[in-house]
Amino acid sequence: MRPKLRRARRGIVGIEAAIVLIAFVLVASALAFVVLNMGMFTTQKTKEVIARAYEEATRAIDIAGNVVAKTSDGSVDLVAIPIKLTAGSRAVDLNKTAVAITVINPDGSAQHTDNGYRYIDEKTFSKIKDFGSDITGLNELEATFVYVRTDEDATTGDNLLEPGEIVLLVFKAPTGTGPYSRIIVEIKPPQGASITVERVVPPKIDSTYVDLDIGG
Repeated sequence: MRPKLRRARRGIVGIEAAIVLIAFVLVASALAFVVLNMGMFTTQKTKEVIARAYEEATRAIDIAGNVVAKTSDGSVDLVAIPIKLTAGSRAVDLNKTAVAITVINPDGSAQHTDNGYRYIDEKTFSKIKDFGSDITGLNELEATFVYVRTDEDATTGDNLLEPGEIVLLVFKAPTGTGPYSRIIVEIKPPQGASITVERVVPPKIDSTYVDLDIGG
């Protein structure tokens, strides 16, 4: 009888060992699934963060030409900055674009506004050289967007900067913005990096419109 009992006990021990081994395998499988799932989730989140960082670091808008000032009585009255989308960028909502304006005079005094954008209900199309006639009602250091005319029949804009379009960011300069005054404008669209435009008023103002890029 003793040899039979020993063989029976060995069989029970073998079954217990198999059960324990299966339990280890199941636990290890569950743990591996959790680890893999968390790894895939972390990888996906990392990709999203990288994509957002790249989008924020990449310019969505850029300067589309020379910065022009409209003058009156020997000082700058209005400044127009042409803006366009960069290649591959999505449309930009101009109503959600922040504008900061700083004007530093030769004597060191300065005027600044953190959000100078002002929505104007009626958007009129304008040529670069006659934008002054389209802007009314702006206070000092207030800016608005005006579409550059590409179609003589077009009269209104949709406040959305799309590929192929150009808009003028036009702002009213403070009284006394004359020769050697430094103009700094930061434009921050809702997506993409901000752009900073810095120009100096030329020493001689002898025409109604002055190209601030070349000084004449």
